[in-house]
Amino acid sequence: MISKHHFSVLLFLGVLSTFLFTACKTNSGDVELQEENRKSDSISNILNSPELKAVNAELLQAPDNAELYHKRASVYLKLKLLAEAVNDSKRAIRLDSAVVKYYLTLADVYFSQNNTRLSKELLEITVTKFPDNIEALLKLSELYFLVQKYQKGIDFVNKALKMDAHLAKAYYIKGSIYRESGDTAKAISSLETAVEQDNTYEDAYYDMGVIYAARRNPLALDYYQNVLRINPENQNAKYARAKLLQDLGKTDEAIKEYDVILSTNKTCANCYYNLGAIYLELKKDPEKALEQFTKAIECDPNYVEAYFARAYTYTKLKDKESAKADYNMCLKIQPNFEGAIQGLNEL
Repeated sequence: MISKHHFSVLLFLGVLSTFLFTACKTNSGDVELQEENRKSDSISNILNSPELKAVNAELLQAPDNAELYHKRASVYLKLKLLAEAVNDSKRAIRLDSAVVKYYLTLADVYFSQNNTRLSKELLEITVTKFPDNIEALLKLSELYFLVQKYQKGIDFVNKALKMDAHLAKAYYIKGSIYRESGDTAKAISSLETAVEQDNTYEDAYYDMGVIYAARRNPLALDYYQNVLRINPENQNAKYARAKLLQDLGKTDEAIKEYDVILSTNKTCANCYYNLGAIYLELKKDPEKALEQFTKAIECDPNYVEAYFARAYTYTKLKDKESAKADYNMCLKIQPNFEGAIQGLNEL
């Protein structure tokens, strides 16, 4: 991220949204009609889902079959019909309360509804009723991790590992908990064990890359490369490699990596932003930097840092009016942007 006034080559690590605008103008009646048509099309697509039609046909023949209600609940979950998924999951449990996957699906539905309390309560019931079910233990540990009850998360992971010491996912969850709680040594140890158990564990390699990249340790490049070995299309790993090369001062390599990303993904606002920073600060080419910052803004019209960077670049090019316009745009997006206020005062 750039500083408040002195421009630097750092950036946001998060993926920024891309906004698409059209030049079409419609009146409110047209908009309402279009929305109604969209909803109608969506409902039609759902009702005509081959999976849903098939399971409905089966239920007509066996209306008391718990497995079919569970099957339909899973289809509803996939179609984002969460209330219907809840109803069918509960009905499956009422018809046969001895099948653990019915409880797990219902917990997933509750989680999809952002109801972590109900999901947690149901999983607690599940691990009591089915104490040897590893999937239930790991789901509950993940949920405790998400609600920042880290020790409970570790406890349930360890219960699962007592039943199977080779669970890559269990070690990954432990690594995530340790990383989030600030114990990076234990996080690395657990993540390394995860990939020892499963050398295709993409997320574990990526997380280790993030940990080492935070230390500017070139070892992160190897972990990102392992991610790309498993999944050559992983955009996060491609971007992370390019950013780390930039942070390590390997500027020309970083430029090549960004260019490769942009050859297939023209909407990577962060890539353009970082290239702009490189061209401005390291290559001393403000014209080229201006071009990159402009592309970043075209990808994301609310990218306040890109407006600030472009304004700063305009000052280098002695274009005060354009700089003023971009500083003002910063303040329109983020009214208390101190760097933009200071920039305007210095024009």
